[in-house]
Amino acid sequence: MCYNAFMDILIQNVTVLDGSGAPAYAGAIGMENGKLRMFKPCEAAALSAEATIDGTGLTAVPGFIDAHSHGDLTMRGVYATASKITQGITTQVAGQCGFSMFPCAPDPASYEQFTRFISRVAPYPEMPDKPEACQSAANFFDWMRSLNSPVKTYSFTGLGSLRLWAMGYADRKPDATELRRMQDMLRRSIREGSLGLSTGLVYAPCVYADNEEILALLRVVHEEGGMYATHPRNEADHVIDARRESIRLAKEADVPLCVSHLKTAGRDNWGKSKTLLEDIDRALDDGMELLIDCYPYMAGNTSLNVSIPPRYFSDGLPGLVAALRSPVERERIREEMQHKSNYDNYIYNSGGFSGTYVSSCPVFHDAEGMFITEYAEKAGLDPFDAYADILIRNNGLGLGIYFHMCEDDVVRIFSHPLCAVSTDGLVGLPNENPHPRSFGTMPRAFRLLTDEHHICGIPEAIHRMTGLAAEKLRLKGKGFLRDGYDADVLLLDLPHFRDTSTYANGSARTTGIRRIFVSGQEVNMEVYQ
Repeated sequence: MCYNAFMDILIQNVTVLDGSGAPAYAGAIGMENGKLRMFKPCEAAALSAEATIDGTGLTAVPGFIDAHSHGDLTMRGVYATASKITQGITTQVAGQCGFSMFPCAPDPASYEQFTRFISRVAPYPEMPDKPEACQSAANFFDWMRSLNSPVKTYSFTGLGSLRLWAMGYADRKPDATELRRMQDMLRRSIREGSLGLSTGLVYAPCVYADNEEILALLRVVHEEGGMYATHPRNEADHVIDARRESIRLAKEADVPLCVSHLKTAGRDNWGKSKTLLEDIDRALDDGMELLIDCYPYMAGNTSLNVSIPPRYFSDGLPGLVAALRSPVERERIREEMQHKSNYDNYIYNSGGFSGTYVSSCPVFHDAEGMFITEYAEKAGLDPFDAYADILIRNNGLGLGIYFHMCEDDVVRIFSHPLCAVSTDGLVGLPNENPHPRSFGTMPRAFRLLTDEHHICGIPEAIHRMTGLAAEKLRLKGKGFLRDGYDADVLLLDLPHFRDTSTYANGSARTTGIRRIFVSGQEVNMEVYQ
């Protein structure tokens, strides 16, 4: 490859970890027209640049890749961008768990319904001003580029979004016309840049899709060379069957599988990660292409309403709120939530309301920052009534943090060589307290992999945060420090690269990142502190 000797930026005297898992080496890094030029130290003396940086004592790594993000739902504002860029994330893979920002019909009624749907996981979605931006994958990616964000966004096409666009919240099989419309839109989306199909089989309306419908869509994914990312039907008592179902569908359709936020939720299910990983290894031995993603925390984070039986979402969130207001239906919900069931009851899996923390609410804020039992005591209510009250006052919305996993399972999953690091994260408002994964996943995972549990060495840990996801998710030009790749570079002070975010202070910033470059331009980090 032929280059000019003069570059935009030259980093000299730096230790390089290139994202491949290979050992560190001494080198120099050039950036020219947004692309990388890699040099040996002896070559750097003959080079010149508009800006030269001395990297002595620092380690250069590729910009981190969030392998499973919901940041597409909240990326317009500085605060949401800060949650990614301040921990070194320069690329995120979104459209996960059946929720993508496309497709949506552009008429006002459809856009309002779509916004409410997105609000189920993002209480404050940062929607485009013009509904047309969500009409197709191409329109969405054009809109994202117009934001000039330092975080590059890739996206799957969510089955929840696809189903809502084609048939609303209908709790039934699609008819032939509806299925064909979904197949055609999915095909179009992949051709316009979508990575494939994602499902979130605990969230309405995605929860109403049977395997025949999913397989019909996965055949389109196969034809178009896409991938399948899935939040399965259950991550607790039936997690083994649910994950086997995902593997079976991907195998039958012959598509690569992304195993979303692998976990075993609920005390009775701790230890099942052994069986899950054995099943995954068996699929790999059979030739399946596969990636696991996981976040390094024992608590999850999703909507407060996810523990309500799925049938109550067939009329959308207004129908859910109406059911909670009805004395008869309210008691039925209370009774069903108290027992093990076929659906994924996050509150039950967290040991009840004492293990469920209210993170964010869009309207009524009194319960924020409390476990539901704490709020119930303060309000003088039974815990279930307190929970129902929170949902009613917030029009069925809100985010919860669920303490339902154990450290042994998290460490075991992270020990798998195909486990990439993900946040599974999003944020609310700056005055609210997010899950610490929103701001601290990357340094937390780095410490878990290296210092705390000695799962792997530093080069492999960086690979899990960069090159692994880039390879498996086919993110061209990302994840590695190589000639011609995108100039997304972090300069780390590795001994001080640490998370400071906690459950009490979820937005505390990462330490040890000295400089960040995206497409060869330095990011002004003062904006995001």
